[in-house]
Amino acid sequence: MTNTATQLKAITVRLKDLDIAPENPRFLDGPDELIPDLATSLAPDAAGLLVPLLVRAGGKKEKPFMALDGRRRLFGFRHLLAQGVVDEDIEIAAYLCETKESIAAAAITANQARVPLKPAETILAIRALAAKKITIEAMSRALCVDLSEARRYHAVSQVHMDVLMAYKDKLFDFDAMKLIARIPSMPEQKALAKLAREQGSLRAYQVRDYLDNDGLSALSSLMQFVGMDDYLAAGGRKTSDLLEEMPDTCLDADVAMRLWSEKAAPIQEAFAARGIEVFISADEDCYAPEGFEEAPFRYNRPVDEKTAISAAETVLNEVRETVNATAHADGLTPAIFLPLVEPQLALAIAKFAPLPVRAVQIRPGQRTVLEFRFFTTAEDVRALEQAKIAAKPAEEPKDETPARVADVIPERRIAVETDHGGAFHQLASELAVRGFQRSLADSFQASFKFLLATMFEQIVLHRAGGTVEDRALKMTFSRNIGSYYQDPVEGLDADLFARLEVYRDAFAESGLRTYPWISSLAFQQLQDLLALMTAVSVWLNEPDAKFIRRTARAQIQEVAEEIDHDIRAHFLPDAGFYARCSKKQLMGYAERMGCEMDTLGTMKKAPLAEYVAEQAQARQWVPTVLTFDNAAAIEPEIDDEGEAPTETGDRELSAGDALAAEVVEDDEALAA
Repeated sequence: MTNTATQLKAITVRLKDLDIAPENPRFLDGPDELIPDLATSLAPDAAGLLVPLLVRAGGKKEKPFMALDGRRRLFGFRHLLAQGVVDEDIEIAAYLCETKESIAAAAITANQARVPLKPAETILAIRALAAKKITIEAMSRALCVDLSEARRYHAVSQVHMDVLMAYKDKLFDFDAMKLIARIPSMPEQKALAKLAREQGSLRAYQVRDYLDNDGLSALSSLMQFVGMDDYLAAGGRKTSDLLEEMPDTCLDADVAMRLWSEKAAPIQEAFAARGIEVFISADEDCYAPEGFEEAPFRYNRPVDEKTAISAAETVLNEVRETVNATAHADGLTPAIFLPLVEPQLALAIAKFAPLPVRAVQIRPGQRTVLEFRFFTTAEDVRALEQAKIAAKPAEEPKDETPARVADVIPERRIAVETDHGGAFHQLASELAVRGFQRSLADSFQASFKFLLATMFEQIVLHRAGGTVEDRALKMTFSRNIGSYYQDPVEGLDADLFARLEVYRDAFAESGLRTYPWISSLAFQQLQDLLALMTAVSVWLNEPDAKFIRRTARAQIQEVAEEIDHDIRAHFLPDAGFYARCSKKQLMGYAERMGCEMDTLGTMKKAPLAEYVAEQAQARQWVPTVLTFDNAAAIEPEIDDEGEAPTETGDRELSAGDALAAEVVEDDEALAA
């Protein structure tokens, strides 16, 4: 049997019956500067048309024939028509493509064979072919690529046309293009294309902010431990990546975490049976339990301790190899991790010596399926340090007077909501600070004491801190109305800046130097100016929930409690703020407000954000991330006798309370 090549039908087409097909990869490109030269070669008295065009029959609202290949040659004939060299009835040689396969091949392969297509041109061609109901399989054959790659091109080609044109204009790369394709909202895609044109470029990291990343990767340590089959059997849902490049995403994190905790129970019981307190957490980024800490690193160890650590590590590595082999052979089950309990604990005991091992934290690992973190107590560490000091021989007294050391300032325990991260946490923490600024600006007493306390810590106690980020009140005063790097928020710091600008204008009109002008102000004006300048100097930089400025937050909380700070007195966030939240956060906020939850789960993120904003404003409600309220999140401290302290009204006034009362009286006198 002889194979014969498929022959296209040779036809002639009049110029007036020809147009460029949308499937042509360069359909949107106009004539280039070399078209006149090409037209000269196409003239009747020159070489003429040497390579026939590839055309298909036209559809509704199209000309009788549409050129799949030969766009520049068609422009050349139109140039001759404009010059009067030919008329519109001139007949042009062409081949007619009558099947979908031949149309796809003509639109892509023929053009690719002459001048290599750019990715944007290929995507545009696939978009047009898809509109003609050309199958992805036919596109794959025409492109000479794998079917999976053709599917990716097809998925990307469905983005908003503005995005395609911005990509064609090289305003962002293909990685950013793929991220934009994953955004389901066409208006958001269009907005990103507009942003790219305004900025002149767009980076992939800027696009990631728009993606709703709720859920867990199917390849995460947590999901490997839980198992996809058990997760789906428990009612968990998953989605697949649009471009089939990323692992599946599990949408019901609460289901996965519940299963994780249940499956970790046997390991928890095994440690508990050995007298170790056990904490389990399905979060990879959890903190050390309250009151516990890891053993400090020791540089100089005795030989016997080094030998014990080495022997314990050898045993643990052998057990790990057995566990890994079992996991590959029988699948990943919680039971295979039980042999790790004893060697993990033995290694921890060897490393902690002479400190005792008090607790273990079991959590998903970043490089392993499970991670075990061992802890001792802070009291054990302090006792060891005191024992070391006591064991040192007494030194001979020196003639010189030793430097005085200020007493240690007690730390304030900080509660911060950290079930979110990234750009949202930075936005929320900044708005929370701006709200605090707005309240602080109305309190001279608090601003005055805040300023003095910060100065006292640095100047008198020499507590400058490792970095300026360790302080909430920036004594360098780098923040000012002349060099502020972000637009102020109306109702919050924008009001403070406007009030400061009034003082600035008054100073300019006075003609005085700074100190004489300050001296000319009434005491009430000095109070107002000091409060304003102190308020706008407050700041803390938290780009993510992993970087909590606890010392700075403790300072802000103490002042906020005194001035009864409530951001709702100045500001309620709008839908734009809630649009930065994940859908899971929005559902949680709606539940906290007591909203009807039956239909909210079916709403898309954008309308859900608008609904939550509307309900929050109607109820005068704000998320806790916008407050510095510490009372609701921290349990009352227990006194030595095991009872929580009673309210002030139910106990006698102590010496400390009497001192506090005197301070209040002094404050009132100062205000008077």
